Amino acid sequence: MSDVVYLDNLLSLNTIPDTNTPEAMSDFIKDIKVEVMARHWPALFWWALFDDTHIRTTWLNSTETRDKAQTPATRDASAEELSLKEGYPYLSAPTDEALRHWEQRMPALAQILPADLHPILAGFDAFLKEKFTGAYIILRTTELTDITQASGEDWRFMLRGRARDWQRLKEGMQVERLGADSDLRYEITEMLAELQAPQTDPFFLLSGRSEPLWPLPDLEAAIRVLRSRPLQTQSDARPEQTAPASVHKQQETTSPAPDAPIVQDEPEQVPLSGNGKNNMSLFWFIVILFLIFSAYFSLS
Repeated sequence: MSDVVYLDNLLSLNTIPDTNTPEAMSDFIKDIKVEVMARHWPALFWWALFDDTHIRTTWLNSTETRDKAQTPATRDASAEELSLKEGYPYLSAPTDEALRHWEQRMPALAQILPADLHPILAGFDAFLKEKFTGAYIILRTTELTDITQASGEDWRFMLRGRARDWQRLKEGMQVERLGADSDLRYEITEMLAELQAPQTDPFFLLSGRSEPLWPLPDLEAAIRVLRSRPLQTQSDARPEQTAPASVHKQQETTSPAPDAPIVQDEPEQVPLSGNGKNNMSLFWFIVILFLIFSAYFSLS
């Protein structure tokens, strides 16, 4: 498959065979302890393992090119002369050295990743330290046309620039503050934009996959929940608007209880009697008035 790349942890080998014979490739594959796969381009985390001193080139015999070169003028040439070779760059580093780079660059990765993807970073860190116990780590890029067309100098220039940018990010610089010609800035920006799509697999972009070792089902399920949570919040926000507390308090004081009868607005009615107070007041008023008139007539 032309769009697949691999991160391999090998027991003893530190190079890719310079031949594509089945025997040589079989020996190489047998030496692989753990293999992680990504698509289209090496996963972002992989670049944090290497520097420009880790560039290697394997020279594979190109049978197709050799066959096309067979002309009457060259038909009698020796097989060795006709064995045209094609160079494929790749990266190879001692495991302990690669993991030291990883430790130094993890803070930069933590700074650029959204919070919901931090569990992938922490999980991949544990995965590397637990499973990558072989002698060497190799990033195989031989299947990618875009990479095979680049020279070793192209790779060296890219990796030196990335090393500077990793350090700047670790020191707190924002991605957008990296240079306009920064290869790492462009890759991170494109990756973050692609991760906005719900259907994007973050593991292929960030760390690669190594079934069934990585990612573990629990982590993958947790990431699925974390990435779906913002979408649920947006969809649920419309029907379930949360009113301020003052509104709720006002509703509690003005709204009738569910079982209470509804009381209509009616004029306040004065009771005909209230503990006999009204009748007693009228009685004493009449008595006082009678006494006043009696006194008046007796004087006259």
